[in-house]
This record gives sequence, structure tokens and C-alpha cells, in this order.
Amino acid sequence: MLCVHQMTLDKDRFSVLLDVKHFSPEELSVKVVGDYVEVHAKHEERPDEHGYISREFHRRYGLPRGVDPATITSALSPDGILSITAPTKPEGKAQERTVPITCQQSPAITGK
Repeated sequence: MLCVHQMTLDKDRFSVLLDVKHFSPEELSVKVVGDYVEVHAKHEERPDEHGYISREFHRRYGLPRGVDPATITSALSPDGILSITAPTKPEGKAQERTVPITCQQSPAITGK
């Protein structure tokens, strides 16, 4: 059923590819729950060439560090491949910021 199942993470993109050709678009859902992407697909019993079949699956993927859950998108290709992608933030040096020093009028340490 899920012949294609691939998750990749490179320097600028997180992506998941799933073969969902046995499901129609309305039978699929992709959600972000906390630090996870959840994929759910289900169809009720229907006839096929061998008799009757029903299908359902759930997959959950932990989001890698550097992936903002708000940037996740998904798309379904005409050949039934669901792609879920998000850009990753570069993991270089931490952001540097100069902290200004203010001058106080009264001493910080007072005598006894």
C-alpha cells in the first residue's frame, strides 16, 4: 500500500513523501500537533478486483530542530504522492546582538 515512504532533511528543507494513491484527497488529512506532523488516511470498505477492502493508516513525524511548524505545506500529485515540506532555518552560529549599557544615577551597591 505505501510503496513510497521517504523522509529527508537537508540544509534548507524537511520533506516527507508518501504513496497515498489508494485514497482520494477528501480521505486524507495532514495536521501539525505540537512538534509533530500527523498524516491520517481512511476509506471505508469498497469493492476491488479481489473482493472488498478498507484501508486506514496514521503516520506521525517528529519535526527536526530548525523547522517552524507554521511553514509546513502539503501537496498531492496526480499520481497519488503526498508531499509534506517545510524550509529549515540554518543552524549556524547563534544570533548575535549587542546589548546596550545604560548609565544609572544611583550606585548599585550601597555602603553599610
